[in-house]
Amino acid sequence: MSYLAIGAVTKSIAELLGKKLNKPQLMGSSTPKVTTLPPDDDRVTDNDGVNLFLYRVSQDPFNKNTSWRGDKSNPGTRRPALSLNLHYMLTGYAKKSNVTAVDDITAHQILGNAMAILNEHSVLNDVHDADFDADLDTQFSKELRDSFDKIKITLMPTSMEEFSKIWTGLNKAYRLSVIYEVSLVQIGPIVPAPAASPAVQRIGLDVSTLAPPIINSLEPSSGAAGSEVTIKGKGFRVRGASTSVLIDDLALSPADFVKLTDDEIVLNINEAPQRGPRLQVSVKVDDRQSEPFVYEVRPWIPSPQPLRGFTGVSIAIPFQAPAGATLTAQIDGKPASVSVNARENVVLATVPTSITANGPKSVVLIVNDGTPKRSNTRFFEVLPMIENLSVTTATTPDKTTITVTGQRLNGADVNVKYGKMIIRKGENTTAATVVVDVGRILPSGLPVSVVVDGRESNVWPPRLTDLDPPQVFAGDEITLTGSGLSGQTVSVNFGSTRVDLPKQAAASFIRVKVPPLSAGAVAVKATVNGKDTNALSLLILG
Repeated sequence: MSYLAIGAVTKSIAELLGKKLNKPQLMGSSTPKVTTLPPDDDRVTDNDGVNLFLYRVSQDPFNKNTSWRGDKSNPGTRRPALSLNLHYMLTGYAKKSNVTAVDDITAHQILGNAMAILNEHSVLNDVHDADFDADLDTQFSKELRDSFDKIKITLMPTSMEEFSKIWTGLNKAYRLSVIYEVSLVQIGPIVPAPAASPAVQRIGLDVSTLAPPIINSLEPSSGAAGSEVTIKGKGFRVRGASTSVLIDDLALSPADFVKLTDDEIVLNINEAPQRGPRLQVSVKVDDRQSEPFVYEVRPWIPSPQPLRGFTGVSIAIPFQAPAGATLTAQIDGKPASVSVNARENVVLATVPTSITANGPKSVVLIVNDGTPKRSNTRFFEVLPMIENLSVTTATTPDKTTITVTGQRLNGADVNVKYGKMIIRKGENTTAATVVVDVGRILPSGLPVSVVVDGRESNVWPPRLTDLDPPQVFAGDEITLTGSGLSGQTVSVNFGSTRVDLPKQAAASFIRVKVPPLSAGAVAVKATVNGKDTNALSLLILG
């Protein structure tokens, strides 16, 4: 890399955020802006968005005195490169409004959106989709691709003391921010190395460095996750040195190998790689690493949508089914019923109701084209679910009893959220019921959810907060936004006209086509598992 690398990294992260913010559009149709300015620059508050501020550059201690090994376009040298870690402060901003005093809620939503994007795409080199493609020079500089080290983004734990120093130095009031470290950025030597000295005319010891291991072949070069592969080459074992295999960021030691010789390594590809389907496989002997070979996982599935929810609902797995193949699915090792939407290349898999515990559950698609092949493993997080609620009060003494019924409500640390109040239950051993008492009279009709061992249930009763767009023609699609909208039986009522929907997995929105209706205002509400939401007004255009 050249000295332009620092700016290239900043530009790429800003481009990634700018292309992906507010997708899907959960914050309206506006596109938050991305700035790379000091926080004391007034331009950062012109519009809703995030500011990416490079506030510190530090030298990487692990590569400080290491000879530069070059990159894909330049040979290496014994002189060390300038190895850097970049430290960014990411801050959310919302344009000030005279209408409301809660502008920071928008800033918090935008910041959460940006953090989710960087968490999902933490290695810039591996991002290849319609919004951001690391193979495009305009989005990811060629000199960053030429480096043998990937550009990795890591969320760093940061104390309030460090934040205080940053904001005090800028003479600005503190705003909610997070710190990211980006590494590794290596700037190659720009001054020609000195000419070699004349040969010493005396007896001496000539010491040369060991060559890195070399991969000649990877057999097979594609197949199912978990398959056995053979790496052939040379230099895989050196006396006194440790051997490992890197599959993207996963390091396997000899204890994980099936076989290890000087010129052959046999191992199994991991079943749940974080990225793919093309996995970079390389051999490392101490600090010497081979050039990577590619193993392509087939069949490959991305993460299901949504990532969390309840049993009995259908989750969407993006996948293009091969012609003539049959598809089955397993969730938490249990058979799951599937249906295929060939037009949109999506497989819908129903989460088995036999799952009785909350937490991450493995999701695997099995493709049978004559030989069953298991896909890579993804995960769907099962959450506790509320099905009904009872709130009763008593006097002498004053007491409110909240009884919640549902599924998977048992756990070691259970809390009930009633409105803005959090009521601690502690251990709850009954999966179908949780009961808490409060020593005063509470108002009725407040929203309720249950938090079981850190996992929050749906909100009860379900509620609508927005219709987008608020004015449509009959036959158009609208999005109902709210909370607690996931369920096994879901319908939307347009006045007296009911539209039944498939099982709804997403808890925060419902998409539905407007039925043939006459022009004018109509009340819209949803019914989730037999419980009606509030109604919002929709204008049908003529």
